[in-house]
Amino acid sequence: MKRHNRAALAVAALALVIPVSGCASLLSPHQTAEYHYNAGDGAWGSVGDVEVRGLMLIMDESGEGPAQLFFTLINKGDSSASVSLDVGGKKTTESVKPGETFVQDPESSASTSSKPVIVDSLKAKPGDLADVTVKVGSDEKTIQTQVLSNSLPYYEQYVPTEKTTESPSDDASQSSEGASQSGEQSEPATGANG
Repeated sequence: MKRHNRAALAVAALALVIPVSGCASLLSPHQTAEYHYNAGDGAWGSVGDVEVRGLMLIMDESGEGPAQLFFTLINKGDSSASVSLDVGGKKTTESVKPGETFVQDPESSASTSSKPVIVDSLKAKPGDLADVTVKVGSDEKTIQTQVLSNSLPYYEQYVPTEKTTESPSDDASQSSEGASQSGEQSEPATGANG
């Protein structure tokens, strides 16, 4: 082989080795140890021995009305933990036994609670981050979480509705007014034989 062909092969081999060895440094534990990826929606955090996962709020895309709070608590400690979450003036407290998981999602079969946590005075709109203060014993941490909306179809069922009133609806009172104005009289519901 000629001398200049050997030099060309050496340069080509070196050109292949340098990029490959540079990529290997991307996989070193020094660079990947600090990165934590939390799959799915919702924020994560640890407070004392309790891990908080899937922490999020869902409200109507208009940003009007209440929001529903979702979260999962995992107690990694050796004793029961009393965990309180405070967002927008709404405070909820749950007790989680050691090694157990508490799921706040009334629509889920894995849920521990069948009652939703509704936040009426949330000062955030969809797309914002809201502060949720989580307290476990003397440990306390504020976790910023997403405010999501029903613009995504799979969140449609989670949007809380306005509270129902005990008074008759406007439709019912208007229909009875219309009946008396047209000369029709409504009979009391006493049965066919009166």
